[in-house]
Amino acid sequence: MKLSRYLLLLIITLASVVAHSEEIEVEVTTPVVDGIDVSDHQKVIDWDATARDKRVKYVYIKATEGATYQSRLYRQNLENARRVGIKVGSYHFLRTGSRIRDQFENFKRVVKKHEQDLLPLIDIEVRQGWTNQQVRDSVKLFADLIEEYYGCRPMIYTSSHFYNHILGRAFADYPLFIARYATNAPSLDSGQWTMWQYSEKGRIAGISTTVDLSCFNKGRGLHDILIKEHRMGSRKRSNADAVDQKDKPGSVKVKEAPKMSKKQEKELKKQQEKERKARERAEKLRREEEAKQAEKQRKLEEQQRKKAQQQAHEQQRKLEEQQRKQAEQQRKLEEQQKKKEKELEKARQEQLKKQQEAEAKKAEQTRRQQEVQQRLHQQQEEQKKAKEEQRNKLQQQKQNATQARQYKSYKTDNDDDVRQSTRSRKTNKSSADND
Repeated sequence: MKLSRYLLLLIITLASVVAHSEEIEVEVTTPVVDGIDVSDHQKVIDWDATARDKRVKYVYIKATEGATYQSRLYRQNLENARRVGIKVGSYHFLRTGSRIRDQFENFKRVVKKHEQDLLPLIDIEVRQGWTNQQVRDSVKLFADLIEEYYGCRPMIYTSSHFYNHILGRAFADYPLFIARYATNAPSLDSGQWTMWQYSEKGRIAGISTTVDLSCFNKGRGLHDILIKEHRMGSRKRSNADAVDQKDKPGSVKVKEAPKMSKKQEKELKKQQEKERKARERAEKLRREEEAKQAEKQRKLEEQQRKKAQQQAHEQQRKLEEQQRKQAEQQRKLEEQQKKKEKELEKARQEQLKKQQEAEAKKAEQTRRQQEVQQRLHQQQEEQKKAKEEQRNKLQQQKQNATQARQYKSYKTDNDDDVRQSTRSRKTNKSSADND
């Protein structure tokens, strides 16, 4: 499924490149954002953030598609964009599978007159099952219905290739919004574009996805697409404004022809018959020419399709080969990475082991140093204790010597006292004897 989708996108892209290669490129400077267009593809938008980007002056919001589709986020986008002050317009994607009037009724039910700042926009990009003339007639009818109801001519959105090859000068006097994703401005065979959608990959604040970016042509500005600048009021249109007599808008009134004489009626019938035959011949030639052109276009498209398919197959083959090589390189890279991780893990383990051994050795050294310090401290304590004991011993000896000297002195003094006492007694005795 993914492969087929990829091939389809590639074919469409290549066809678009071939188509755009026929255009005349006009050099312009790099565009600056004037506005954007959004649909449900952009999901929920933070319009407050978008409004802070001063480059965004307007937004076109997808309202409807075909006869039944209505954008789920249209009302939310419309109200929030207007709330933050961004000028708002609405567009309808024209489909070939349903009646134009039914599609217009679908658009009218969703898009209210009083809620529009910008001209209504008709998006025409496909012609599946339609001839070029049917495309032109259908767009013209839808444009006439818009003009009748909204009171202004709509703007036509399409690619430069679609305009040049299908719409052409029939819409040269309409405001044109041309899509061309390139650095060079669109070149039209007739008419002048008002706005150019130059990128589909823009990035704007508040929008999570890519978004289409568009800018004004030189000399054009916001006033060229404001609906109030282009309202036509109650201007009556001529019958020529209708697509054809049987499918003209209801408000177009056909003026009754005056009564004619029989001769005039006969001449008119002859003239009408002559014109009818001329129209039939012209129509036959036109159909033959269209058939030739269609066949030529079909063959060209077939050639382009085959060429695109071949290129797509070749690109797919190259892409698959490149992916295979990248996968192989990735596998080798992963193996190298795993090997490197293993080596790093091994080196880390070895380094961790060495670090642990070094820490253990250091711890052992620390333990030994602590033991040595403890022994040294113990020795110092023992020496201190011995010195203290020796000092105490010396002090004791000094005290003993001092006591001995004191005792000896005391004894000597005592002996002297005894001797003195003895002498005194003897003297006293001798005196007594003498008496």
